[in-house]
Amino acid sequence: MSDSSETSVDIPYDGSDDAFETVSENRVRLAETDLGGVVFYGEYVTYQDAAVAAYRRQLGYGGEYVREPDLTTRVVATELEYYASARFEDVLENEVRVSRIGRTSVTYDHRIRRKADGELLAEGTVTQVVVDTETAESAPVPAEMRQAIVDRQSS
Repeated sequence: MSDSSETSVDIPYDGSDDAFETVSENRVRLAETDLGGVVFYGEYVTYQDAAVAAYRRQLGYGGEYVREPDLTTRVVATELEYYASARFEDVLENEVRVSRIGRTSVTYDHRIRRKADGELLAEGTVTQVVVDTETAESAPVPAEMRQAIVDRQSS
């Protein structure tokens, strides 16, 4: 499903220089921590997923988009680097930007900061591929979605 061999894109876009936007906040719950009150590393992937979903929802491509009869998205890659620990009751700010739109994929950059002091706790990427639900094959990123991302990040 990867689209690394793409040769053409409707609207070329590399948003790697665009500013991050805070798209959501969450308070660390006890269930997300170990016995010392430190967030378990796997929880950051959940935070990443929720932040990307918030970004897409704000664009108008939330749950209703992935439930359309002909298209959905699938995560094909995720990466995170950890710099500092979040703890029970910390309020976290989740920042997102789109760093690349391919023919069939969108790559989101994600950062997590502690709201109280702004410290960067983790950052990474997640890549989603658009999939035709009938054939289960990758499909082009809809032009309207592509343009909504470019418009949002270019303003």
